[in-house]
Amino acid sequence: MKIEKKRLLPLGIVLFVLAIAALMADKSWSEKQQQLELITSFYKDHLARPETRQASQLPAGSFYSTELEALVDANLQLCDSLSRGDDICGYGADGDVFLDTQEVSPTLDFERSHFNVVRSGENTVEASFNIYPDMGSAYDRHIRYVLVQEDSGWRVDDMLYADGRSMRQELQRENEAVLARARDLSDAAGWVFNYLGNEDMLDRAVRFIAFPVQVCDQYGACAAMKRDDQRLLQALGALADSGAGTAVLPKPGEVTASEGKAVAVNALDFTFQNKAWWITKIDLRRASSPTPPNP
Repeated sequence: MKIEKKRLLPLGIVLFVLAIAALMADKSWSEKQQQLELITSFYKDHLARPETRQASQLPAGSFYSTELEALVDANLQLCDSLSRGDDICGYGADGDVFLDTQEVSPTLDFERSHFNVVRSGENTVEASFNIYPDMGSAYDRHIRYVLVQEDSGWRVDDMLYADGRSMRQELQRENEAVLARARDLSDAAGWVFNYLGNEDMLDRAVRFIAFPVQVCDQYGACAAMKRDDQRLLQALGALADSGAGTAVLPKPGEVTASEGKAVAVNALDFTFQNKAWWITKIDLRRASSPTPPNP
C-alpha cells in the first residue's frame, strides 16, 4: 500500500498537537488535584489534633506562601517584642482561624465535620465544614483558599472568610496596630502606671523596662540594674507607695516618637528605641511622695 507523503505530514502534525494537548490536560488535572489535596490533608491533620493550633504554629514552608508566611512571622515577632500590656496579641490568638471560630464541639473530627473541598476559581479552592455537626447548618463554615505555586508546591497565599475578611489584610492591619501602639507613649505609660497602682502587678511593669536600667534612690545614689536584680522590684514598690499610680500621663498623640527621644513621666524616663517606648531610668527623687528611708 502506497502512502502519500503529502497526507502523512499533516497527520503527524495533528497527532503531535493532540499529544501535547493531552499532556497539558493531564498536567492541569494533576495540579488541580494537588490544590485539593493540600487543603484536605491539612484539615485531616488539623482536626485530629487535641489542642488548637495557632496560625503561627505551622511548620515553616509547609502551608503558607513565602509572602504570607513572612506576615505571620512578623506578627509573632511584633507581639513577642512590642505588645507588653495585657491585651491579647497575635493573629487568631483567641480562636482557631482555620475553623473560623473560638469554640468547637469537643467531639469534632474530620469525618464528623462533613468536610468538603472544591475548586471555586482559578487557583482558588473552598473548604466547607461544620464545627458543631449536631446543631445544624448555623455552624457551617466556608473558607476560600487562594493558592500560588512555589518551588515546593502549591501554598496558601490568602484565606478569605464568608464575611469578607482576608487573613492577609487582617495580619497587615494587626501588625500596623501593634507598631502604632508601641509608638504611642500614652499607651506604654498608661500600662506602666496602671501596674504601679496595683501592688500585685508590679512585676508586669518590668515588661516595659530596657535593661540594664538606671535606678536612682531618693538620695541620689544611682546604679545600673539587670532584670534579676532584687533591688529593682523594691524600687518599683517604693514608686508605687509614693502614689505614682495617680500620675498625670501624656495624652494619645501628644508626644511624637523618634529614635533616641527621651521623655520624663513622673519618676520614669521613657526612651523611644527599637520601635517602642522603654523605661530607661527610674529616679525616685522625682516621685510625688518619696518614701521615708528604712531605719
